[in-house]
Amino acid sequence: MSEPSITPDLDGISDRFELEEGETLEEKYEELLTFVQSGRNQMDELADGLGLSGVETEYLIREAEKTGDVTREGYTGKKLYTIWITDQGGEKLPEISETGATLAEHNLTELDYEVLKVVTHVGPCTIQPVLEELSTDLAPIKLIPVLNHLVREGYCESSGLWRRYVETTSEGRTLVETLDQEILVE
Repeated sequence: MSEPSITPDLDGISDRFELEEGETLEEKYEELLTFVQSGRNQMDELADGLGLSGVETEYLIREAEKTGDVTREGYTGKKLYTIWITDQGGEKLPEISETGATLAEHNLTELDYEVLKVVTHVGPCTIQPVLEELSTDLAPIKLIPVLNHLVREGYCESSGLWRRYVETTSEGRTLVETLDQEILVE
């Protein structure tokens, strides 16, 4: 017997998505819930992280709203684009580890934190040295939303033509020092 799916029936909207080979809408749905749980709750961040267009992201969020897995902060202005996970949506995801919970308090995932540590260690750099230092094989296109998130959170800053260079801010360095101590204690 296979494990029950955490996703609703997405067949009704599947023709509205252009996914990369090997990607499934069900995986994108689970990623959506995971991102929102970890603090990525702005529509543009979700679209970047999921690798979907804004329209595709909106369709996915609407489905998650219909099933009660997420809710919007409101239905006017900026509130329309701020998404929160509900208790029901959070219960569908695997239990978050203590490390994951600690990182989520700072709107970080484990990958965000690893990237932040690498940028802190390497110093001002382009994405290539970051990719070389990561413990996971990650396509450059998947690293860009992580770096954008770190910049939005104020943990990194970017500079140069087309924001090619990234470096850790003093807030980011302090956070790495603090979290390294907290996570080592666990």
